[in-house]
Amino acid sequence: MSELKILIVDDSLFFREVLARGLNANLSGAVQIEKAGDPFEARDKILSFDPDVMILDVEMPKMNGIEFLRRLVVQYALPTVVLSSRPAYKNLALEVGAFSFVEKPSTTLGSGDFMKVVADEVQKAKDNAEQLIKDMQKKAAETDINRPAPVVPPAPMAPPVTPQSIVQSAKKLENSTIVYSPISTQAGNGELKGNPAIVKSNLSKVMANMKIMAEAVRDIKKQSGRPEPVPISMDQVKIPVPPRKVELIAIGASTGGTEALSQILKALRPPLPPIVIVQHIPPMFSRLFSERLNNECEIRVKEAADNDRLEPNCAYVAPGERQMRVKNTGGIFTLDVNPGPKYGGHCPSVDVLFESVADNIGDRAMGVILTGMGEDGAKMMLKMRQRGCVTIGQDEASAVVYGMPRVAFELGAVMQQVPLSGMATVITTIARQ
Repeated sequence: MSELKILIVDDSLFFREVLARGLNANLSGAVQIEKAGDPFEARDKILSFDPDVMILDVEMPKMNGIEFLRRLVVQYALPTVVLSSRPAYKNLALEVGAFSFVEKPSTTLGSGDFMKVVADEVQKAKDNAEQLIKDMQKKAAETDINRPAPVVPPAPMAPPVTPQSIVQSAKKLENSTIVYSPISTQAGNGELKGNPAIVKSNLSKVMANMKIMAEAVRDIKKQSGRPEPVPISMDQVKIPVPPRKVELIAIGASTGGTEALSQILKALRPPLPPIVIVQHIPPMFSRLFSERLNNECEIRVKEAADNDRLEPNCAYVAPGERQMRVKNTGGIFTLDVNPGPKYGGHCPSVDVLFESVADNIGDRAMGVILTGMGEDGAKMMLKMRQRGCVTIGQDEASAVVYGMPRVAFELGAVMQQVPLSGMATVITTIARQ
């Protein structure tokens, strides 16, 4: 199979990195990828790289993608897949010669596999290149380059790459690179439908896409020029002493959290109090993630369900698109797990879980906040600490994204920062005091 050469043109550094990694993961055979941040850079790359297919954003500085493609068709017949978060651009893109149009994922969870869809469109464009080129050449012959260009609202200038801009750019994709599988949930009960084998096989793809995003964030952080954070050694960690015996452990995580949780839970050994977890993860896959952990860990791991009674040596993972709260009825801890609404843009939300722990368990609980973008969990972890809970947060050096734990630390919600490698030891030590 011949090498497939792809040029990605997008003003978002994060999006280019994630898309390149996603295409490599979803395309078979040899793939070579070049990237450009604007149409002028793309023009030079077309000449030097000679791509088979171009992936083109619409809203970019210097020149929008629609105008660039309209001018490009006259000189080069290059099969192009246009991407935009605004579906209104679809007809414009197709009119000026795009092979296809794919809507970019929004900031909310989507049901489509964006990476796979783009990879499929790229492969189709390559497979049909000969006919596409003939069609584009015909269109070019009919194109009047002097006619008024399609009206596309101007895009703002791209901001410089900073640690803050990395987080803001990544936030747009945090929950969106989801692998599609032929499954759905029955209305109201969240039950899986479809071939279970296909559903389970897609979990590894979901995890792979999350890993792709985490690796892209790490690489971009290195490119930002910011000094590497100094790791916290375990010799520096002062393990907090709980005021009372810990009867519940509450953990919150987001980007990079699936890897962090896997490392922590696999290292935990009974006896331990119940553990409740909110990880920002798509619906349905929270169950598959829980099942995988259950097979890998000594403690039991399950997807949480409404009215679950919390048992020792068991971890409960909040389902996607469900808010999870802890209830305390006469010293018996149970779960309230029900649909939304979102809190701070999240469902499940770490803040929702932590607030219920602060209100209903108080100083008999421990709070743990791990890697993640944004600030979910920080405010209510402070409330937990104010109610007497022991609270710990992941340190900057070991966090894929030092967002949630940073905000919690700066608010004074975190009593001690801990490296990921020592997190299971610290949790166990506190829980057994």
